[in-house]
Amino acid sequence: MSRMQGGKISNTTLREEVFNILLDDATESPESGKYYTFEYDPKFADNLKEWDEYPVVYAMEFKKDNLIAANIHYIRTTNARLKALNNKRFPKKTLRQYIPKRADSIFFEIQESDVGLLSTLPLEKFHYNR
Repeated sequence: MSRMQGGKISNTTLREEVFNILLDDATESPESGKYYTFEYDPKFADNLKEWDEYPVVYAMEFKKDNLIAANIHYIRTTNARLKALNNKRFPKKTLRQYIPKRADSIFFEIQESDVGLLSTLPLEKFHYNR
């Protein structure tokens, strides 16, 4: 990432760089109690009012092979995000159900020591259906 300092960088390039850095901690089987980011294509994308293609989540539990997680990107301000991360208490509006098979088969684990920084980077890509 040091080679990108001082210059303009697109969100896509930043996201790719973050994914490359996190590649060593990637897994196909996410675990509860950990943070992840991944590329996601919802099964019913056309029916959703909005969805995030690159969520940063706290994995909470599994129900019927689906991951229940808090997507940090649904907390709009940096201070509120950091407060939620520090307390591991996430607003109801952040809770989402993810089908792991729809997550490009790879989850990039984010170490707890790095999640505060990564939560402030513009990694999200929201899609809206109106």
